[in-house]
Amino acid sequence: MSLSKWIATSLLVAGLAQPSVAQDNQFTMEDEMHMQNCWEAVTDMNLQGEEHTLDECIGTAAEVCMEEEEGGMTTIGMSSCMMREHSWWDSILNIQYQNLKQVLEPALFEDLRDAQRKWIPYRDASCSFHYNYWGDGTMRSTAFASCMLDATANRAIELSNILDMSMM
Repeated sequence: MSLSKWIATSLLVAGLAQPSVAQDNQFTMEDEMHMQNCWEAVTDMNLQGEEHTLDECIGTAAEVCMEEEEGGMTTIGMSSCMMREHSWWDSILNIQYQNLKQVLEPALFEDLRDAQRKWIPYRDASCSFHYNYWGDGTMRSTAFASCMLDATANRAIELSNILDMSMM
């Protein structure tokens, strides 16, 4: 199976595994569609010789959510939209992690597992700092959600890149 088909299959599985209605900041099928379209567009542009990165997709679904959902531009709405997209990136991160478990040598995967076990508390502590930095201000929830989205998306992209290199 080619790498692009593997990624497309992984994305489809991630989408099918999620409910079609948002629950507790879980991504929706519409969020999935926006994210998958962006991922595929970046992949296609790269295949055509243009240089694009998946980090260009970070915020894609959250921005649409904020623009289209009632209350999306409120502090609570922005936080909810970002956490919805965060849940999509988190599912991709987990898929890429499981795919790496299948392709890496066991000792190398143990190194990745150890790194991942350290990365999660680091991300959480870093985002808690951003939350606490804003004190009692209303921006604290938005700062936390933005941090979680960015950190998780960047880690998912990093694992995706490692998987790409491992498949070569």
